[in-house]
Amino acid sequence: MATAVKNFTINRGLKNEFILTIKQNDSLLPMIIEYSDTFKLTMFNRDTEAVEAVLDMDDTKVDGYIAIHDDANGQIKIVMNPSLTSTLEKERGPKEDRYYLRPTYRIAIECNTLNNGNFVAKIENVYID
Repeated sequence: MATAVKNFTINRGLKNEFILTIKQNDSLLPMIIEYSDTFKLTMFNRDTEAVEAVLDMDDTKVDGYIAIHDDANGQIKIVMNPSLTSTLEKERGPKEDRYYLRPTYRIAIECNTLNNGNFVAKIENVYID
């Protein structure tokens, strides 16, 4: 199962916390997350496809981590610390187009779950503001 989210904005230089809900296969109901489930986020540069950051469930890492937020409601929390967000590149469009934000990254979250199996959740357009 793969999930795609179109737009996602990270605030540059600040601590960012995002709560995502994992849904059951072929359902709108949230999946129950077990404590044996693992999640790993990889952020890629859209131009070069280079890996910019990797976050996992180890909360001792400087750049950030992923934690189970609400297991019964299928929620995980992604924490990105300023040490990571301050290094991300911000791109804007031209003045005549009112300096709109341009996506510079994409994210893939590898999920290894007991209830839904292995799947990748994708965030195609990641903007930095």
